[in-house]
Amino acid sequence: MKSKKEKSSIKKPFYKKWWFWVIIVIVVLSAISGSDSTTDNKDTSKESQQTELTQSTEETKNTESAIDSIDFTVSDVRNDVTGNWRKALIAKNIKMEDYALDYYKKYFKSDDEIHAIINFNYKTTTKISVMGNLLGVTVYEYVDKEEHDAKRLFGGMLLKEYHVNMDNGEIIEIQ
Repeated sequence: MKSKKEKSSIKKPFYKKWWFWVIIVIVVLSAISGSDSTTDNKDTSKESQQTELTQSTEETKNTESAIDSIDFTVSDVRNDVTGNWRKALIAKNIKMEDYALDYYKKYFKSDDEIHAIINFNYKTTTKISVMGNLLGVTVYEYVDKEEHDAKRLFGGMLLKEYHVNMDNGEIIEIQ
């Protein structure tokens, strides 16, 4: 048998000592709290980028080419008996009343047309039509698959209605 002195002279591996595990816990906790602060920094950075994006979007809206930054694919509407209905599908965080006049100038070929802009991000269908010197802009709740048939378009609940003055671009909320 080994004496107590011999047992104490045998060295334990460092990973079996209590201080090793205290250091490991400290390092892990530091890493976790460091990643939280990194996430906070990323969130703050994202917020500042979002603010810059919002400001640049507002500046872009004020230019004539604001509508050019949005990819609208305008097409005919199935089962349209008038031949004047068009639809455009988008997935953007934009309010069409802000873009209605530019949209009209770029995509309307005749004042007899009625355009439906289906926005999948907001789940809305916006109707744009010409009423004399005003654009009628009516926002409806999107109804599933309404874009596939003229008989189903604009069947959702009325959300908002606007008139846009075609001379000066002034937007007047009706409802």
